[in-house]
Amino acid sequence: MGDIIGFVLPWLAVLAGLGFLVLVVQQIRLSMVDVPLGRFVIVTRKYGSLRHAGSLARAVNRQSKLLIGGRIYFRPPWLYRVQVHDMISIPVDSIGIVHAKMGSSLEHGQPIARHVPCDHFQDFKTFLDKDGQQGPQIEILHSGGQYAIHPTVFDVKIVKRTYVPLRTIGVVVAKVGEIMPYGHTLARHVECKYFQDGVKFLDDGGQQGPQQALLPGGGNYAINTDMFNVLTENHLDLETVPLSHHYLEPEDLRLVSVESEETGVVIVTEGLHPVDAAEPAPRIEGHESFQFPWIFLANGGQFGPQSEVLPGGSTYAINPFFARVVRIPSRELILSWGRKDVSADRYDSELDLIEVTLDGFHVSVELTQTFAIPPETAPHLVKRFGEDDEEHGTAGVRKSAAVQRLVTRLLGVVVKGYFNEVSNSHLIEEFISDQNQVRAELKTLVEQALREQNVSPRLTTIGAIKFQSDEMNEEFRHIAKLRQQSRQLGQQLTNAAVETDLKRESIKQEKLKRSAELEEDVRILGRDQVAAERLAKIDASRQVPQVLVASSDPEIIGLPRRVRGVSRRGGQLPMWVVDTADVQAQPPQITEAYDPEGQKHDDQR
Repeated sequence: MGDIIGFVLPWLAVLAGLGFLVLVVQQIRLSMVDVPLGRFVIVTRKYGSLRHAGSLARAVNRQSKLLIGGRIYFRPPWLYRVQVHDMISIPVDSIGIVHAKMGSSLEHGQPIARHVPCDHFQDFKTFLDKDGQQGPQIEILHSGGQYAIHPTVFDVKIVKRTYVPLRTIGVVVAKVGEIMPYGHTLARHVECKYFQDGVKFLDDGGQQGPQQALLPGGGNYAINTDMFNVLTENHLDLETVPLSHHYLEPEDLRLVSVESEETGVVIVTEGLHPVDAAEPAPRIEGHESFQFPWIFLANGGQFGPQSEVLPGGSTYAINPFFARVVRIPSRELILSWGRKDVSADRYDSELDLIEVTLDGFHVSVELTQTFAIPPETAPHLVKRFGEDDEEHGTAGVRKSAAVQRLVTRLLGVVVKGYFNEVSNSHLIEEFISDQNQVRAELKTLVEQALREQNVSPRLTTIGAIKFQSDEMNEEFRHIAKLRQQSRQLGQQLTNAAVETDLKRESIKQEKLKRSAELEEDVRILGRDQVAAERLAKIDASRQVPQVLVASSDPEIIGLPRRVRGVSRRGGQLPMWVVDTADVQAQPPQITEAYDPEGQKHDDQR
């Protein structure tokens, strides 16, 4: 028996040693913690105490440690609890906003925790050692990165980056920072990479409230939404906007577009008090058409309508918290006093048909006025007539309240007042007969009223004048017809006078021509020769009695030959001359044929 026991005991010892060795190997294998890349582990002690740790950081460090991936660690499972976690990966279109669950408490009224550099919250021991605070943190986790962050100390919320659509703007309202001074509506400007660097914003004295700088459209911004509210066309949360800015609408967050036939008048809401309350604020240099409010304010800009205007045909990124733009048409505007359809121009929507009562007869008058507003005049109109509200057109196009008031409160009043005076001072017959004078007086009054506002009047037209009485309409048409006939007769008389003047001028020219020809003949032929030829022409033109001669008297027989000679010298040969050579001798008597006119002349002689 002793031999058996002596044989078994060594083997049992060997087996026990082998078992112990296997157990040790197994424990060693279980204690080896292999942390792959892209992951990290949190090792927590199963036994221990927080007493006499000295600080929260040391206490937590004694209880828990964070091991990054890519290495092998020895942590016995009977002493430590090992938890494997995936690293926090931030997508390229997102950011990580961190909230600390451990640390000192925030002070009263403090909206966000104090910044503590701690390797993007991966070094939680440093965060706690440097008195990091609980709550929302200023620093964010940027997109595209991986972070090993202790989930017991921090909580990470992944949110989308702030996107501002093209052709729009993003306005920013800060929830943290200093308090704005009393009387200001815009916070102090701080350069902080479009509000992506929250630490710099606070370190440089950023203030709570609406910010001066804008977020240009078409970009994605890594902005901590625990620090800033960003308002865009697609995300307009009015609950986050101060009460003084609740007038914002989605179209206010688009680029300000001024058409080619418009002038943009800028009304600034922040700045110094105007020096001259009756004139627009003077021009300030360097602010790039009011797109850099901080430069405008730093150079002494005044609030209210500005003398500098925005030229048409371009777009502008203007902060609606800083200024608003009123579009004044620079094209010709046509105003019509009369009945209009739904699509009528909104500027003359309140101009009704003009109606006058003369001697109990109701007369309606249609009036049309054309004018244009020069760009340099637009700020003065806004200053005088105001832009405290704006009317909306039928298609959503805003019409300027200043132009609307110019039309209704100036031109409308002038025209109405003039026709009231006409109704009190004219009889119906005078109104009908003096319509040209009425037109001239009204045109003068309207043009004078426009010129006083430095507006360019173009054309004043009084259209149809109608009477509500059919009898008066017929009388009016009859008078118009008589006037037309009178104008036609006057034109005919004028034409006749012109024809008479032309005939007189023609005769005068003919006399001058003959006089010149006579002077030339006298110069060449001599006065006597010309006189003889003219006398010969006169003799040749006289009428000679037609005769038949039968006589032997030489004087009588030779008379036709003498007449023939005179006629030939004048260039004419009368057909009534008869050669006596062809006449046979007759008894001594004369038979004469004559005309009564010749006898009458002889009797008179």
